[in-house]
Amino acid sequence: MRQVRLAIGSEALIVSNRRVNGGVEIMATDPTVAPSDADAAAPAMAWDAAHEPKPEPRPRPGSATAEPAADVMGAIGDLRGSLETRIDELLWGSQLRRAPQAVSLFQTLMGLGFSTALLRAMLKHLPEHLSAKAAMQWVRHELTAHLPTLAQEDDLWIPGRVLALVGPTGVGKTTTIAKLAARCIKRQGAGKVVLLTTDTYRIGAHEQLKIYGQMMRAPVHIVQDADELKRVVGGISPDQTILIDNVGTSQRDRYIVEQAAMLAGTGRRVQRLLVLNASSHGDTLDEVARSYCNDGGDPISGCIITKLDEASRMGAALDTAIRYQLPVHYVSNGQKVPENLLFLSARELADQALAPRPRARALYAPTQADLAAMMSLAKTPEAAPADAVKGERRRQLLPQLLALTSAGLGVAAGATPTQAHVKAACDYLENDLACSEALDLWRSHTGAAKAAVSVQSLIDQQWASVHNHLARVEGAYVLAVHDRVGLTSPDGPASLRATMLLTDRAVALGTPMQSLARAEGWLSSSGESALVAPGPSVAVFRQVDEFARRASGLPCVHLLEGGNSQLWRRLSAQQWLAHVPGATKMSTATGPTTAGALAKTLVYQPLARASRWLSLTRISGLAIEDLALWVGAQAVELPARGKTGVLALHMLAVRVVDRHSGAIIQTHCGLSNLSPEQIETGRQGAWLIAQTESKAGFRYAARGWHLLGSGDRPESAHALLAMQLGLATWRIMQAPDAESVRAMVSGLGGAASLASTVSGVLKLFALREIIA
Repeated sequence: MRQVRLAIGSEALIVSNRRVNGGVEIMATDPTVAPSDADAAAPAMAWDAAHEPKPEPRPRPGSATAEPAADVMGAIGDLRGSLETRIDELLWGSQLRRAPQAVSLFQTLMGLGFSTALLRAMLKHLPEHLSAKAAMQWVRHELTAHLPTLAQEDDLWIPGRVLALVGPTGVGKTTTIAKLAARCIKRQGAGKVVLLTTDTYRIGAHEQLKIYGQMMRAPVHIVQDADELKRVVGGISPDQTILIDNVGTSQRDRYIVEQAAMLAGTGRRVQRLLVLNASSHGDTLDEVARSYCNDGGDPISGCIITKLDEASRMGAALDTAIRYQLPVHYVSNGQKVPENLLFLSARELADQALAPRPRARALYAPTQADLAAMMSLAKTPEAAPADAVKGERRRQLLPQLLALTSAGLGVAAGATPTQAHVKAACDYLENDLACSEALDLWRSHTGAAKAAVSVQSLIDQQWASVHNHLARVEGAYVLAVHDRVGLTSPDGPASLRATMLLTDRAVALGTPMQSLARAEGWLSSSGESALVAPGPSVAVFRQVDEFARRASGLPCVHLLEGGNSQLWRRLSAQQWLAHVPGATKMSTATGPTTAGALAKTLVYQPLARASRWLSLTRISGLAIEDLALWVGAQAVELPARGKTGVLALHMLAVRVVDRHSGAIIQTHCGLSNLSPEQIETGRQGAWLIAQTESKAGFRYAARGWHLLGSGDRPESAHALLAMQLGLATWRIMQAPDAESVRAMVSGLGGAASLASTVSGVLKLFALREIIA
């Protein structure tokens, strides 16, 4: 230590020391060296902590190191390791106390295959005051930001490139080589691709590759040793792409060093891609990556993840790619050549890794009960009294707080609502998708949780939540309701157009698309803007087009309010259903008519209980149990215009009938390009009712826009929050299982009206945060 201070100065701070061969290595800070700009700009998230430790450097021969006794050095080394472990445990424990949701995330992500090393390094930086959904979205964003991938697929397929697949036996290298060859041939042509294999050990390996080569008309060479490989590669044209299939080698086999040397001696730069089996255990993948990354050859350029169709989870493969910084080039999800090879972005990979799998059970990861038991055993003695004091204080204050609210909270007259009433309402807010998204947005723009989160990140979170929710139900449609509502504000009148997403039973999901039109200009959540707002038809078409881009693969029906023949023709590639006025003109086999006139002549069929088709409590202001829905439909045509031909559609009419008196309360007319063979008429009729009832969500959003105030948030963020608040309010007022929440909202808001209902929801949000 004295020698260090003599060399660096008396102000030197000794950071650590460790025992190395022949002496002690001491790390100290030099006060004369200022931190670089790069160090100052380093990100707060220390992902390097999750990476594998690099091999310890050997001391240079002749270095001036002390030669103390071996037992003293051993004691110092043990003390250093103990201190590092203890400091790490203290930091981790501090994070768990500051952000308790980290425990649940830790358990969930371990069940998805991620390593404890990566999770501890990542979750140490988890922000406080995040809800469970917001915390999972934060994890999704962090994984996306740190998962290396190719920027674009064309970056890989440069003429003359040499690609070699390496990895253990049985991970799918030969099949993957064939898939890569097909992709390359599609871009460059069969004459520009050459296949090589060094696998002369596995029976039938080179024969399999020969068959693939014959099918794709690509030459195949079989090489026995390094000399032959160098000769064959040297005889191939420099503008031809070479794909090399190597013999599978265990990560514990010393032959991987010889294999790396053989590929390095070809005379051309070989880009090695490590093939990772997604169904392998995380420790196995870690061992594979460590062995191949330290085999003495050229650095591994990236990885290809295979057997995704056989894996219960892909977290371990992505974890390995992150810790060893191996850009993911492709993902293989089956045996078919060439179609089962996917080029996915980091966002898509993270979404797949975090997607819920209801039938999957993580037998090799601790459950929440396991973690709770371990944490209770590890809790310090002084923490228990503090927790008890906080709990007792909360039990004392909560009744007083509830007593200040209105009396009509779903309990007997004159009684004070109990904690059970409040807990039931708060649990609903957290578990219902539309409500939890609104609560998260409200948190992100108010109080202690206010943060500089971009609007695009919030919209991405909405899309991710919708995708994850729908992934649990196979074959379910999503209903995209496109509509608008007028706004009043001190800045003048405005118009808010948005898309509400519902399930096929009208369960609210989210509102990821909005556009705001004012006298001074127009702004869309997609990033578009203009001085003049587009017309209604163009605005709807843009929203439908944006939905198709963001929600590819989701079975969807677009629900529209009105429209014209020009818009409906432009939407011919989409499935849509439009609510139209009775005066809408159309033609049948008997001649011209209108929607209202035709509705009087249709043959109607009853729907077997409306509550079976729609998750609503009221239709047209009346209880759904007291109503019956009757649906009629007929094929119609819209007349040709200019060079466009006749547009064949289906006209739909739904009668809302009082079940007790038989009186017709309302008749709704619609036009659709959906035939009864595609989707049954009764289901279409229920969706037409869902479209009309969802208008209340837009009206709630207009009141929310006024009550929230603009503050210092961007108008796009204000529009997103107002729309999600409106959707959540509509969900609360319509959901059959939200009776306790409606009682709380009614009591907190006061007299029944649009403004008081939205106000009651905002007060419930605040109450939930107070008692949390």
